[in-house]
Amino acid sequence: MLVSYLITLLIILFMPKRLNRHEFYFAFLAVSFHTIFADLLFADILDLYDLMKQNGPSFSDLMVQITLPFLFGILYLNFMPIEKKKFLLYLTFWVVFSVLYEQLSRYFGYIEYKGWKIVYSILFYIYACIFMRWHYMFIKEALNKK
Repeated sequence: MLVSYLITLLIILFMPKRLNRHEFYFAFLAVSFHTIFADLLFADILDLYDLMKQNGPSFSDLMVQITLPFLFGILYLNFMPIEKKKFLLYLTFWVVFSVLYEQLSRYFGYIEYKGWKIVYSILFYIYACIFMRWHYMFIKEALNKK
């Protein structure tokens, strides 16, 4: 987990910044909301997986769920191409990356499947990436109207 934080923070620190502070803030809200909602629904209510080998949410889990997905979300949005053909390749990369990262998290014991299937993850990551693209465009348009 610590390695994930270090790598993403280093990339964010040195990457060319394409997001302004408002876009950064709205991305934080959208990613955090979706992450917490999804984990409450799928892990706690439907009991399809456990995080950090705990039953029910914990403070440490909440901190990870608020920060780590947001860091990945910033990387996703910062480099996201606008052109649709390029975006489809980009979407494919991020869905594959996310599924592989999740499997690595399973290997190290962060996630334990209890009824969850990889296909659910694929569908969720497709939704999340498309939603974040739409949300980014929506916020960008709203901010430009000011």
